[in-house]
Amino acid sequence: MTIAQLYQARWQIELFFKWIKQHLRIKAFYGTSENTVKTQIWIAITVYVLVAIVKKQLKLEKNLYTILQILSVTLF
Repeated sequence: MTIAQLYQARWQIELFFKWIKQHLRIKAFYGTSENTVKTQIWIAITVYVLVAIVKKQLKLEKNLYTILQILSVTLF
């Protein structure tokens, strides 16, 4: 039972990081410390939420992924 619970917890962590990579466009972490990883995740979440707010306010029809792609290309 303990092994099954540990595997379930591990799987939830794997799904969380998969979602982060797919939606927040984090491909790699810049550091290995807990604080660095948390900071990078919070910044990515903040950008994601801000873009979602702008999308809603401007009534854009493109999905968030496409808007984030356009912004990343435009910024560089």
